[in-house]
Amino acid sequence: MLRILPGALEEGQMKREKKRVHAQGAKWRKLDNTAKLFAAVAGEDFGQVFRISAALEDEVSPELLKQALDTTLPEFENFRVKLRKGFFWNYFETNNRDPVVEHEETYPCKFIDPHVSGRFPFRVSFYGRRINFEVFHGLTDGLGALNFMKYLTERYLELAAGEQYKKERESGEGQAGLSGGKRHAPGEAKEAADRTPPAGRGHAAFSGQRTRQEADRRIRERAVSADSYLTYYRERPHKRYETERALAVTGDCLPLDWQSVLHGTVALDDIRALGKHAGVSITKYLAAALLWSVIQVYTDGRTLKRPAALNLPINLRTFFESDTMANFFSVVNISWPAGPAPRDFEELLGHVSRQMDEKIVKDKLEETISYNVSNEKKWYVRIIPLWIKNIALSAIFFKTSRAYTMTLSNLGPVALREDLAGMVRGFQLLLGVSGRQRMKCGVIACNGKLCITFNSAMEDMDLQDYFFRFLREKGVEAELESNGVADREHDQGNYPSVSHDRGKLKKIVNLFYLALLTAAALMGITNYAAYGCLNRGWSLLVMGGIAYAAMTVRYSVMRRANIAGILVRQSLGAQALLVLIDYMYGMKGWSVNYAIPCLILFDVIAIVFLILLNRLNWQSYFMYQIAITVFSFIPLFLWWGGLITKPLLSVIVVILSVAVLAGTVILGDWSIKKELKRRFYF
Repeated sequence: MLRILPGALEEGQMKREKKRVHAQGAKWRKLDNTAKLFAAVAGEDFGQVFRISAALEDEVSPELLKQALDTTLPEFENFRVKLRKGFFWNYFETNNRDPVVEHEETYPCKFIDPHVSGRFPFRVSFYGRRINFEVFHGLTDGLGALNFMKYLTERYLELAAGEQYKKERESGEGQAGLSGGKRHAPGEAKEAADRTPPAGRGHAAFSGQRTRQEADRRIRERAVSADSYLTYYRERPHKRYETERALAVTGDCLPLDWQSVLHGTVALDDIRALGKHAGVSITKYLAAALLWSVIQVYTDGRTLKRPAALNLPINLRTFFESDTMANFFSVVNISWPAGPAPRDFEELLGHVSRQMDEKIVKDKLEETISYNVSNEKKWYVRIIPLWIKNIALSAIFFKTSRAYTMTLSNLGPVALREDLAGMVRGFQLLLGVSGRQRMKCGVIACNGKLCITFNSAMEDMDLQDYFFRFLREKGVEAELESNGVADREHDQGNYPSVSHDRGKLKKIVNLFYLALLTAAALMGITNYAAYGCLNRGWSLLVMGGIAYAAMTVRYSVMRRANIAGILVRQSLGAQALLVLIDYMYGMKGWSVNYAIPCLILFDVIAIVFLILLNRLNWQSYFMYQIAITVFSFIPLFLWWGGLITKPLLSVIVVILSVAVLAGTVILGDWSIKKELKRRFYF
C-alpha cells in the first residue's frame, strides 16, 4: 500500500514549513571531527564530494522531483544548513532557502561552491531516468547520504505512482498497475486498485503512517548534531596513520576536469557465492580483486617497488551505538607491502582477509578515534586561527593520502519498500577523484544487483578492464555502462554529453593569470633594460595594478563570495595600490592622510546599508564590520609612527566606525552574542 496520497504533499510537513523561522542562521552547530578536516582541504581541485544515484525505470519528472525534495528536506533538518567560516573553526548554520533541482550538465562529483545553489552543501540533479544526490563529505558520510537518498527516491516514486494512477483513472485505464509500470491481469485489477487508494480512501492508515514518520524525524533530529567521535573518545595510546608512499595509478590524464565513469552491475547472489566459496565477505573479495588488478596492471607482477594500498572506509556505527547523521566513519589501510608480489590471487586474498580481521575491530578503531580527537582537543591547536589551520591540515591530509593507491567504499544493500522496488533499476555510488587518487571505486547493492563503479580521471581503462575480466573468469559476468568519455562502447546515453564545463572557464582564468605574470615580468625586464636599475621603478606601479587585477578575478569574480567580503578585499587591495602610487611619486602623504581613511569610511557606510537591506541575514556582515573597525585603527598607528601628518580624517573615521559597531551590538542584543559565540568558538 502506498503511504502517501497520490500527488499530495504531506500535511504535517506543510505545516512545519509554514512555522519555520525565516531568519537565516537562526541555529548553528559545530562540525564533527572529520568534517573539520574536509572543510579545510576542500576546494575547486579537491571537492570532497561523492554521489549516490538511483536509476529508475521511467524518465524523471523535474516537477515531481522538486516536490519530493521539498518533502524530504524537512525530515532531515541537519541537511538544511550552509557552511560558514569562524575565526578558529568552520561551522554549519541553518539555511532556510529553498533547494533547487538541477538538470545534470557536467561531470559527476564536482566541487559544490558554498556560495551558489542556495548555499546548500549538497546538489540534487537528474538526467534521463537517473536521480543524483551529490553531497559534500563534511555534511555527512555514506550512510547518512544513503538514508537521505533512499527517502528522497521513495517520496519521488510515491508521487510518480500517484500521477500515473491519476492519468489512468482519467483515461479509463483502471487496470494498469503501479508496480514498475506493469499492467495486471484482469483478475488482479481490483487488488492493484486497493493497493493505491484514491484521494478519499485509506486516510486513517495514512495518518498512522504520518505519525510514525514524525516520530522517525524527531529521532533523526536528536541524533543529527551528536558528534559521535567525541562521544566515544577515550584518552588512550593511539596509532598514527600510514604515511609510506604507496603505488600510484599512473598514465595519461583526461583533459582538465573530465571524468570517466564505468559501472559494472553483477548479480548479488553470484558475487556472494564467490566470496562464500573462498570463505570471505563480499568486501574482502572485492578488495583483494581490486588490489590484484592494481598489481597486475601497474607492476611487472613479480616485484612491487611501493606497497599497493586501498583506503577502506569503515562505518563506525556497526561497532558503537550511534544514530548520528553526521560523519561517523574511519578508514583502514589494506595493502600488499613492497617487495615480492603475491604468487597468486589466493595468497593475496588470504593476506587481505587477515588484515581486515586484525584492523577492523573495535579496539583498533578506538585507537583511530583517539588519535583524531586528541589532536582537536589540544588547546594550542584550538587557538590557532582558521586560515593557519587550513594550511596545516591540508599539508597533513595530502601527506597521509600518499599512503593509498585508491579508495574502495562499499555502502552495502539498499532496501526499498516492496511496492516501490520494481520502479528502480538500481543504485550507484560514485566517489570524487583527486590529484593523488585519480581513480576510486564505489560499491552499492539494490534489488539483487551489485553495482561496482569506477570514477577516473585517466584516459586508459586498463585497470577497469582487468578487474571485470578477472570477475568474468571467476564466473561473475558484469553488465557494463559508461558515460562515454574513455569508453564509448558501453555508453548507453544515460550521461550528458558535456560541451561546456566549468573546467574550461578555470583553464581560461589560469591562462589569464599566466598572461598577467608574463606581462609583469616583461615590464620589469624593460624597466631594468631602459635604466640599468630599478631606481626609476615605474614597472612596480604596473606590477601593482596587475596584482590588483589578479586579486579581483580570483577573490571577487571566481569565488562568488559574500558581497561584504568582496568589499573588504577590494578595499584592502585598493589601499595597497594607492600607497604604491603615492610612493612612486615621492610619497606626498595623500594616500595615508586622505585616500585610505576615505576608503575605510566608504566601507563603514556600505556595510551599514548592507545590514539595512538584508535585515533577516544581517549577521553575515557582522564579522566584516568588526574587521573594518579594526582596520580603521591602522591610520592611527601610522600617525603614531609619524607617517600621517594630517590625522583629523583618520580620527573621525575611527570614531564613526566604533560608534556604528557599538550601535550594531546594542540593537542586535542577544543575536550579537550568538554570532560572536559561533564565530569565535574554539
